[in-house]
Amino acid sequence: MKTKYSIILLIFGFSLDFIGALSKIRHQQYADEILIIATVMKVAGALILLYKISTYPKFRDFLNW
Repeated sequence: MKTKYSIILLIFGFSLDFIGALSKIRHQQYADEILIIATVMKVAGALILLYKISTYPKFRDFLNW
């Protein structure tokens, strides 16, 4: 998986979070489910991004200064 996919996953997570919050304010159905899906997407995107950053070879050289 490329890094851009984890960033896209994060962006979709934040977008769904915004939509879920608006739905929650307007008391619409399925607002809780939208917020849960958004949270899962944000956590998955962040974990994948952290994994990609930590396995990047030049990042290890940066940490060994």
